[in-house]
Amino acid sequence: MTEFDQLCIYQKVYIIDIEYTTMIGFHHYIYNMDIRSDMAELILNYLPQGGVAADLGCGAGRFCKVLLNKASKVYCVDINDYAINMAKENIKDERAIFLNEDASSTSIPNNSVDLVIMVNAFHDMENKNKVALEVSRILKQNGIALIIESKPGLASYGPPPWLRMSPDDVIKYFNNPQFKVEGIKDLGDFNAIVIKKL
Repeated sequence: MTEFDQLCIYQKVYIIDIEYTTMIGFHHYIYNMDIRSDMAELILNYLPQGGVAADLGCGAGRFCKVLLNKASKVYCVDINDYAINMAKENIKDERAIFLNEDASSTSIPNNSVDLVIMVNAFHDMENKNKVALEVSRILKQNGIALIIESKPGLASYGPPPWLRMSPDDVIKYFNNPQFKVEGIKDLGDFNAIVIKKL
């Protein structure tokens, strides 16, 4: 299959996604994949047993469920009403706290979170600089932000090519003395950027 063929397929898929978004206001969830074991394992590796986690842009709560394997509390945050309602339906656990809020301005207490994750969500956030500041505010010292994004390029699922972010695209928003980039993990179709709060 040529790159042109892939682009044609992608455009058809994206048109369906736009129509779905318009209908229910819920971006990208028509083509969600199952949770990959390598992704779940990576996330849990950065969460201490009994720690506190936040999933910013949690969508239907798939990764909140992963975090609940180790966390004492998980903040499931999404600005989209439909997404939060789906997460509430999918997760029946008193340790999950559902916040229908913008990731750039949450009600999560200062310095209270061990691990913040954003899985294929950061590219959609309107004010990425403010999101980075919010991550710094809610993370404990030495806490970790794990940002997972689809690799740039064509694919038949995930965000469109013009929204995809390379590791450098993500890191520039966290390029300040409060943060240190710990590494970039290759997860096949995804990059995982690991950032520590100093």
